[in-house]
Amino acid sequence: MNKPQAMNKQHEHKFLDDKGRVRQWPTKHKDQLLVLAYLATKSEYSTSYTEAEVNDILKRWHTFNDWPLLRRELFGQGFLDRNPNGSNYRLKELSTRLADLSLVRPNIEQDAPLAVKWLAGPAGRETLRLMGNTDEHNKPSTLEEEQVRMREFITATNQETWMIRFQDKVVGAVWLSLDATQYLLAPSIHIMLGDPSVRGQGIGGAVIKTLVERLKNGSQYEYLYSRYLTENAGSAKLLKNAGFTEDGQSYQDEDGLSFQNVNLRLKH
Repeated sequence: MNKPQAMNKQHEHKFLDDKGRVRQWPTKHKDQLLVLAYLATKSEYSTSYTEAEVNDILKRWHTFNDWPLLRRELFGQGFLDRNPNGSNYRLKELSTRLADLSLVRPNIEQDAPLAVKWLAGPAGRETLRLMGNTDEHNKPSTLEEEQVRMREFITATNQETWMIRFQDKVVGAVWLSLDATQYLLAPSIHIMLGDPSVRGQGIGGAVIKTLVERLKNGSQYEYLYSRYLTENAGSAKLLKNAGFTEDGQSYQDEDGLSFQNVNLRLKH
């Protein structure tokens, strides 16, 4: 994980009144995304809503009397799905081959405290170490840092992030980086199962397969890339089972950590 930047105080709460209602539509696109993410939390997953029900929810949670705009933006920016005829809406959710497992959009209020919990204690330290974080950056996280991180997940234009939802609770995150780095080409996939209790149940493989199929069907990318710490046998096995093959020789980064790059061909 990248170290979060300093807190940006110009976030979604700037646009809420004292009752938590959105009091104005922001002019900046990033602020609009944060407001939409906030409004999306007022609906429930696995629930179908009529257009009138969506309108009623939005009327309760904003004050500037333009629920059609908010409904259109929630759909247009990928927070809501709807039937082709527009009769029913649902929160955006990517299904997987595993029952009770799906990918959902980040929820700042819910997911930031979970991330703090995941990264606390010895299990969290080991998770970060195996992801390639050195001792210098392998420290407990704070709620403020994770709130910043979640906002960056929502507003980033060079990264697509999904939270991993299993049996009605969020257990990790997966993200597609759309920019190449010094060591890795793009797009690249990265996954973290923060809840140790769900590991070993095929979740990582199902998540990767879902996003691979999505890229195969909806993008022009020829390859998908990733990498793993060479001592991380679990990640090596996960990526191999998902169809990734070694891409060149292992190497050491600037911190002296040994990594192996891998790739998976999307187009034939």
